[in-house]
Amino acid sequence: MKGMPLKKVTIIIPTRNEEKHIRNCLKSIFAQKYPRKLLQVIVIDNDSTDRTLNIAREMGAQVVETKFPNEEIKRSYAIKKLAKGEIIGMVDADNYLPPEKDWLKNMILPFDDPEIAATDPVSYAYRKEDNLITKYCALIGGDDAVAVYLGLNDHYCAMNNTLVGIADSVEDAGKYYRIVLNKDRVPALGMNGFFFRKKIFDKHPMDSFMHPIFVYNMAQDGHRVIAKVKQEVIHVQPASIRIHFRKKLRRMRRRNSGEMTWGYNYGLTKKDYILTSLYIMSVLPVIADTIVGFIRKPSLAWLFHPINTYVLFFAYTYYVLFTNVKV
Repeated sequence: MKGMPLKKVTIIIPTRNEEKHIRNCLKSIFAQKYPRKLLQVIVIDNDSTDRTLNIAREMGAQVVETKFPNEEIKRSYAIKKLAKGEIIGMVDADNYLPPEKDWLKNMILPFDDPEIAATDPVSYAYRKEDNLITKYCALIGGDDAVAVYLGLNDHYCAMNNTLVGIADSVEDAGKYYRIVLNKDRVPALGMNGFFFRKKIFDKHPMDSFMHPIFVYNMAQDGHRVIAKVKQEVIHVQPASIRIHFRKKLRRMRRRNSGEMTWGYNYGLTKKDYILTSLYIMSVLPVIADTIVGFIRKPSLAWLFHPINTYVLFFAYTYYVLFTNVKV
């Protein structure tokens, strides 16, 4: 498959007041050794009142202003109406590509295999200069410890030593891992440097791009083979612990209000929830996991793991017991 022509790629970045991040995000994309004629970068914005749009235009991105209520609808609109690439990339404004200039080429390379439906970086980057929350999320492969215990991590987790929480098979294919997803238990994939074939979306277009639903539907249609490329993506998290939990609670409230229509619970059963709850409530296993994670990847950020686990566990418990939210 060597020598195959490069593919046209569209990267979609939804924004609202992202002047803190958008310059570094776009700078890292445009620094890639990828032909500009084959790279479309769309910044799709909703009511930014800061310098987000000015910076995006200055950096050379295609800027589209909308009045859509949330980022999920913005993403879907961009794919359906604006994207020209055969490969779509999902990048948030707080995602930066690493300094390696061939990062994008390496992410697109696996698509030379017609069975590969999507590609994803193996892990989140752990950098010494990052704040505690960013380091911690890089260590566990996400921002939700309870989701990790349910087997839903979408990036490498140093705690349980998995590339994704659930998969039918994982094969080392050199520059990437070839992963066959479980048809009915698909982890929370689909964001932070996730690339996929546009024709898969076109087959069943979504009005609101809910990334776990998209990847689940993709697997249901038989597109279960993805590549976890041996690269990282930088995902900058807010430094404030209060903001970290506020974001998680906001997501729970959105689901409870009906703003986010899920319709898929990752194939989890009541038994899964009960066993996970018992595991977490036993306390000692969580402490043991913190120690194991520290041994695999030494960092003081592991001290946040018990805090994150129990705050989110009790928050989920409240929403399940006293509201209509489904987790």
